[in-house]
Amino acid sequence: MHARRAPPDAHVHLHEFERKDVEEFVSSGMVLVAVSDDYESSLRTLDLRDSYPESIVACVGVHPWQVPEDGVPASTLEAVADLVRDADCVGEVGLDLKFVPKTFSAQVPVLRRLAEEAARLGKPLNVHAAGAWREALDLLLEVGRVSAIFHWYTGPEELLPLLRERGYLVTVNPALRVQRKLREIAAKLPEELILLESDGPYDYRGLKLTPRMIPELLEELARLRGTPPDALLTTVWKNFTRVFPRYSVEPL
Repeated sequence: MHARRAPPDAHVHLHEFERKDVEEFVSSGMVLVAVSDDYESSLRTLDLRDSYPESIVACVGVHPWQVPEDGVPASTLEAVADLVRDADCVGEVGLDLKFVPKTFSAQVPVLRRLAEEAARLGKPLNVHAAGAWREALDLLLEVGRVSAIFHWYTGPEELLPLLRERGYLVTVNPALRVQRKLREIAAKLPEELILLESDGPYDYRGLKLTPRMIPELLEELARLRGTPPDALLTTVWKNFTRVFPRYSVEPL
């Protein structure tokens, strides 16, 4: 495989974009880790991956925002678990005490079941943990040997050494421009943890998040950390290929 110039987007909801947009992202040379929200979007994500197998990493899952108070039906959860075999990754999955605390107890078995399936099949996790960073991490530690990306990390700084020890990764989002907590964390992240994401399409404080923002995010994060952009690009690709080794090439 040839060397790549574009930084990868480690967390994007491609199934919500129009096909022409996906084609634009792919033609730019990007690799995109496409996450899903539920069974139906997981199927769409797998279809997109099959259309662009060199450029799209397909994740299947159940987003914690999609978990009802009475829980995900067992048949639905098992249907998603069955898709893990054909997927490259499990996500978006996780726990959320910030936006949907009322369903927290129902979120836990969903994350546990899909994390166990990921561990069994050797697939990484793409984790949402808003307001529940420690709880999500503790659950993964209980599950055992599984690799994970904690997306849009704004959790406690004291968890970073444990994340590093476990070989987990975290993503930095273009919200870096407007979210003070994210800037503080991003400046202090050990370089072995860093990936980039768009989480598009999502509107956040006036930012319309999209993979088109990833190259500029790389430049901004490099300035924040006092690192040459080329060096940061190399770091990001090195970290990315730890989780997705089929992309193990050095950027130019």
